[in-house]
Amino acid sequence: MEVQDIMTIESGTIALLNKSEIEQQVTTAHKFPRSIKRFRDEAMQMVTLTEKVAGECIYSLPRAGKTIEGPSARFAEVIASAWGNSRAGARVVSDQGEFVTTQGVFHDLEKNVAITYEVQRRITDSRGKRYNADMIGVTANAACSIALRNAILKGVPKAFWADMYDAARATVMGDFKTLANRRADAIKAFQSYGVTQEQICSTLGVSGTDDIGLEKLVTLRGILTAIKEGDTTPEQAFANVDLPAAPPKMPQSKSAKAAEPVKAAESAAPQKKDELPLQEPKNESPLSEAQFDYLKMKLETAALSSTDIQRQFGFAMADITNANFNDVLTWIKNPAA
Repeated sequence: MEVQDIMTIESGTIALLNKSEIEQQVTTAHKFPRSIKRFRDEAMQMVTLTEKVAGECIYSLPRAGKTIEGPSARFAEVIASAWGNSRAGARVVSDQGEFVTTQGVFHDLEKNVAITYEVQRRITDSRGKRYNADMIGVTANAACSIALRNAILKGVPKAFWADMYDAARATVMGDFKTLANRRADAIKAFQSYGVTQEQICSTLGVSGTDDIGLEKLVTLRGILTAIKEGDTTPEQAFANVDLPAAPPKMPQSKSAKAAEPVKAAESAAPQKKDELPLQEPKNESPLSEAQFDYLKMKLETAALSSTDIQRQFGFAMADITNANFNDVLTWIKNPAA
């Protein structure tokens, strides 16, 4: 009975503190009301500050042959910061069964308007097995981010920020002078997730990387942001991509067949010291947090562990770098090979 009394007192004290805190924030909001003009100026300046910042404000999700595009969680954070006089947060409501349910909350203290938004994400693999605790945590964090984004963008009227989103798109798009460099940077970023140029081109509906224009570049950057924020995974974003078939092998002439042993002997011959083969430098940089989380998810889906990586490659999971990231991913997809 004493324990119950103590718990009641503590919970009541917390409730009083929270009530007092909110009342003080409401009073401050009324004392210093927001300026819509200042909000628009600040938010516009932030979302168009640099090409990288603008790219973080857009997400794209390929779905059933179409692309869903919209403002990202980073864009919502900018809007909430510039809007002011508000409270925002997200929490896990439930993680029982096959789904984790999260709730995002946005409270406009000045107008006394509160918006809540719930998001569900599956926490079982294709065989119905629940993720481990780490992967459930990663999935829950991603769902919280999405729920918070939706609540903020519902709480702040779209009419006030729609043109800011268009401005962010224009900043990412750039112009034809910057297209080649930005396109190369985007393709390089996807390669760190094991995505090939053929997969990128097939998803975007173009025949080659040179055909990726300004609009397609925005879509590509949006997909990258969606992967980083946990809205999707590389495999989901590039699912059902038909890679180009290998060209048919042409029959060899008799002279070509006769030349094969000579070529084989030449390749087997020792090279001179001044004819050493050129080696491309390896990227030994450590994995990013997003790459590491993606690797953990793939291990869990394949029912593998870090011990299996140690046994297969001779190094710990924490020692994986960008130089061997793709090799590890390829092995996870087919460990029996």
